[in-house]
Amino acid sequence: MENQVEELTLSDILHIFKKRQFWFWTIFILTVIATGVYLFFATPIYEVSVKIKIPAKSSAPSFSSLSGAAALILGGGTTAPGVSDEMELIKSRKTLEKVIKELNLMDYFKNKIKDEDERERLTLNSVIHKLQEDIVSVEMVKDTSFIEIKVNLDDKELAYKLSKAILDAYTEVSKELNKDQDEYMVEFIEKQLPETEKELEEIENRLKEFKKQKSILPSKEAELLIESFSELESKYYSMQLEYKSLSVKLESLKGAISHFKGLISKLDYIPNSPVISSLREKLVEYQVEYQGMLQRYSPDSVEIKELEARIKEVEKRIREEIYSIVKSSFNADDPVLSTVYTQLIETQSMLEVSKASLKALEKLRADLENRLKGLPDIEVEYINLQRDYQLKQNAYVLLKTKLEELKLSTAGFNFSAPVVVDEPFIPDNPVKPNKKLTLAIGGVLGIFLGILFVFIVESSDKKVRDWFDVEKLIGKTPVLLEKPDVKLSVFKAPGSRYTNVIEKIGMKLISESNPKVFGVTSSGTFEEKDIFVANIAGFLSKNSKKTLILDFSNTMFKVFDINSGKSLVEYMKAPENIQNVEKNLYLLIKGKENVNDILLSKEFESLIEKFKETFDYIVINLPEASSPNIPLLKKLCEETLLILKSKVSEKERFLEALKEIKTEYVILSE
Repeated sequence: MENQVEELTLSDILHIFKKRQFWFWTIFILTVIATGVYLFFATPIYEVSVKIKIPAKSSAPSFSSLSGAAALILGGGTTAPGVSDEMELIKSRKTLEKVIKELNLMDYFKNKIKDEDERERLTLNSVIHKLQEDIVSVEMVKDTSFIEIKVNLDDKELAYKLSKAILDAYTEVSKELNKDQDEYMVEFIEKQLPETEKELEEIENRLKEFKKQKSILPSKEAELLIESFSELESKYYSMQLEYKSLSVKLESLKGAISHFKGLISKLDYIPNSPVISSLREKLVEYQVEYQGMLQRYSPDSVEIKELEARIKEVEKRIREEIYSIVKSSFNADDPVLSTVYTQLIETQSMLEVSKASLKALEKLRADLENRLKGLPDIEVEYINLQRDYQLKQNAYVLLKTKLEELKLSTAGFNFSAPVVVDEPFIPDNPVKPNKKLTLAIGGVLGIFLGILFVFIVESSDKKVRDWFDVEKLIGKTPVLLEKPDVKLSVFKAPGSRYTNVIEKIGMKLISESNPKVFGVTSSGTFEEKDIFVANIAGFLSKNSKKTLILDFSNTMFKVFDINSGKSLVEYMKAPENIQNVEKNLYLLIKGKENVNDILLSKEFESLIEKFKETFDYIVINLPEASSPNIPLLKKLCEETLLILKSKVSEKERFLEALKEIKTEYVILSE
């Protein structure tokens, strides 16, 4: 019979669990106990949270009186930073360094470390990493612009202080990042303004004195030169101020990138490629030509428009070249610093344009200087004084305008601290471990592990445990045989469940094949096989059928509670007086002789034939199925019955026995 493999049904699974429920409940209870032990010894973790709203920032106003550099410097056109950027800023190194210094966290974490060597290895970087990874978490509240900062620590008071310190440090860093350059420019102008005012007063006095002493009346050409110098110097000074503003902005941006990337020094970034140098020279040439054409054409003329288009094209190419350099030098797609990188590219581009504009104005000024040399000395002196006066006057007006613009711009920028929606507070109960949730998880885990262990035990069990195992191995249910109350149940306990099963097996055997000689073997060695042989033979003898038991296991005398029995060799020598153990039931044992010697002798063959004539049934008690004598003994039997013992018979040996004896009668003794 071939081994059959079937898929498990729900009823099969339920049967397995019923059979292995001890292991399931053991694993489940142990898991729950382990969870309880963990909850008892686990360090409680307290969570302090603070919810903030990132303030929106209004765009700064623009002023047409200046070149537009001020608007860029002052943050004009910028919008509120992305929430994700602010989340990264809260957990940034710069913010956490301030927190560590304020709360002296280096000493706190050192005191928690018991090992001296490990305590010495503790660094600022490792503390920052621990805060970022294990203690501080920043999350965006869904569908809002709110940010929730959570601090998880075993010290609830320190967790509260830490949350407050993080909020303060973030506010400070954010303010520094957004306002440093404006404050610098205000300070610079406020310092420069009194000096310019003093110089203007000195030049004005010198000009008045010159007019009083010389009583000069300037020529028409001198007046035109004075007007040209005044206009040119005003543009030049304005462009210088714009260039300085852009330089300050660029240094601030480079510093921001360097700090947030964890670099020690500022980036040394000066784009000086041959392409940029060439484009800058071309821009100078176009701007000189532009200033000259403004003297001959109106601003709306076709010539002016064409030249303006060429200037814009060169400026665009400068911007593209700088973008290419920046992208190759840095990760311009960094989500946290994307805005800063964009401003870096724009600022550097405008700085290159400013350089070109300054060179163009210097060339135009040199041309005016050459024209000035052709005038009389007294007119030259007068023009220089008048030029200095107008230059200082324009510078003073420009600085005053710039200062007011910066103040208005700063007010328009209106940086304010994050709005605290939910204040932090010291919690009463820890958030970790959550005892109810953890215990529930432990229960679910116990169920899962219990199920897993049940299937592992089931799949690794080598022994036959019940009818289910036999059915899965051979595809049919075995005959179940309970343990009898008494050994000779058919004689001493008629009507018992064991006797009824024996009678059913006997009736089936008689009705289906009615063998005169049949054997009984087992997979494994156990007493239940001998009891079965005695009872099945007893059932046949009770029906007035003369029955002989040939015991090749030498164990039947124990079942019948006799000292011994007559052996086959003894009977062959003196063929008389077979031991009668019950009415119509006789017993012959193998004895001490070798089975093969008995089976291969000619006397045994004639003896078997004589037994078949003398007895109605011959029941052979065969040795265990793995015995080497089984093939010879099996030839004597017209039918063979295979007995299994639950928790004793092994599955593999059972299948081997079934393959060897090829029987349809499989009986499981429970």
